[in-house]
Amino acid sequence: MAKLDGTIQFTGSLQNLSAYKMRGSDKLILRKKGGPTKKQVKHSPNFELTRRNNMEFGGRAISAAFIKRVLHPLLFLADHNITAPFNALLRAIQKMDTESDYGKRHIMLTRQPRLLEGYTLNRTFLFETIVRTPVICHLQEEEIYIDLPALEPGINFMAPGNFAVYKFIAVAGLAPDIYYTEHGYQPGVRDGYFFNHTESDWLPVNASAPARRLTLEAPLNKPADCSTVIALGVAFGVINGMEIKPVKYVGAAKVLMMA
Repeated sequence: MAKLDGTIQFTGSLQNLSAYKMRGSDKLILRKKGGPTKKQVKHSPNFELTRRNNMEFGGRAISAAFIKRVLHPLLFLADHNITAPFNALLRAIQKMDTESDYGKRHIMLTRQPRLLEGYTLNRTFLFETIVRTPVICHLQEEEIYIDLPALEPGINFMAPGNFAVYKFIAVAGLAPDIYYTEHGYQPGVRDGYFFNHTESDWLPVNASAPARRLTLEAPLNKPADCSTVIALGVAFGVINGMEIKPVKYVGAAKVLMMA
């Protein structure tokens, strides 16, 4: 993969080159067309390792999709394409399955759920650089409590840019373990997935804010092969008449707890 600099700027195809843009980069990405045919990859002995890699990549994609479904209310805050970092993290978890054959390894989040704690959706501004006092999260049998600290602008609350208001968004949900089966990779639980989110009111950026608690419903009767994902984000908004519009790609979000 190459990056295009200079005065020649284009997107699309040009002979054997493809050019495209990627969120999180101001450069044009160049990729050369070509490679083996689909039939070769699927059947040739020379591509056995490729097939195994592709199969496990597909399993990680399924796992990432379930986690991103929980994080959906926060995805507008992501300032880059989070798919590749997610894949790398899940690959590390997949490699912990030392019992299955390569190409058929499971993604069992329940064995090491805390490895995803602290995962951030941002590169430009991290949650801790905006809210500089720790946030406390409690997972109880029926409810999830997220205790936000009292915030003082310029001391423990550093707003990026020049925005009028902000709010907190909390999410919780279940992410299943993903197993390799005779039908390919499948979630360990077929139905009964739980998703929940709550938001604070819009708060003025330049005013002190008292400590507050966000409360979420906890998943009841959580299956043994599911993990609870809890995440928190801070979003910023602009006032347009009587309406407050959230700003995309500004703010920060991260996974607070996995259990």
